[in-house]
Amino acid sequence: MTDDASLRERKKLAVREALSVTTVLLTRERGLDNVRVEDIVEVVGVSRRTFGNYFSSKEDAIADRHVQRVRAAAADLLQRPREEPLWSAITEALLAPYEAADADIPSRDEQTGLLAVLSTPGMQSAVDRGARTANAVFAEAIAVRSHAAPNDPLPGLLSAAALSTLLATLEAWVARGEAQPLPPFLRDAFQLLGAGLDRLV
Repeated sequence: MTDDASLRERKKLAVREALSVTTVLLTRERGLDNVRVEDIVEVVGVSRRTFGNYFSSKEDAIADRHVQRVRAAAADLLQRPREEPLWSAITEALLAPYEAADADIPSRDEQTGLLAVLSTPGMQSAVDRGARTANAVFAEAIAVRSHAAPNDPLPGLLSAAALSTLLATLEAWVARGEAQPLPPFLRDAFQLLGAGLDRLV
């Protein structure tokens, strides 16, 4: 990839992330029904057509946060030490964004609003679509790291288990309605699922 092409890709990724993050923040502040695409693009400083180049709906823009975090986790997984047990590497790669020093914690009111958003049919469909994309990306990274055979089902199974645990724990945390750190909930869930798993993989 040339320097110009690489720069274009970085700019596109930056616009995509800005649209997704802005949609999440506005939704937390106002509620999904009170956020228009026009509001989102005004904050980001792009056209409505640009929004349509990346997302088909506000819901897809919100769900894309999960997909992009998993893409980052997949890249991190491939960089982790080869001697690290696979499930431990998966856990650390997926939890890294949530354990970052600047990771924000929604207030109780914001968590309640997020729960309401997640319960809508449109949001559930968007999350399902995003989850399928994320699973394919992460399963490929697991396959590369573990040198799996082309038809080996293990990477897909591990990816599905890890990402299902992540989403289920996120929803359970939001449902608690308490402003408290998320990382301990995630780490406990992954450790519970992974007990003994490293010996198998």
